Amino acid sequence: MRAESIEVGDRSSGLLTSLPRGARGHDFAGLSDYLQRIKGRYPDKTEATLLLEADVPYDVLVQVMDTVRVVPVNEAGRVVQTELFPDIAVGDAPLRAQGG
Repeated sequence: MRAESIEVGDRSSGLLTSLPRGARGHDFAGLSDYLQRIKGRYPDKTEATLLLEADVPYDVLVQVMDTVRVVPVNEAGRVVQTELFPDIAVGDAPLRAQGG
């Protein structure tokens, strides 16, 4: 989680996608869509690690955690919260390389 983007990656492949921050803020809907596709490929996976830059506001952290944890799904005319990656660890994002 960076001030200007949400980056999704994994340990073995590195950066998978980057969702730039737009005029209306961070792309939580895009993040949710992407994570739903990942969950479809790895349905038993429940862990996620959020790495944040120091200048990311607390309310953005909470919104990202909510987006990573569950997704609202319409089932039989009512909205239910379906689990994505509820086991969340939080840490510091690595510093970007100079010029990046």
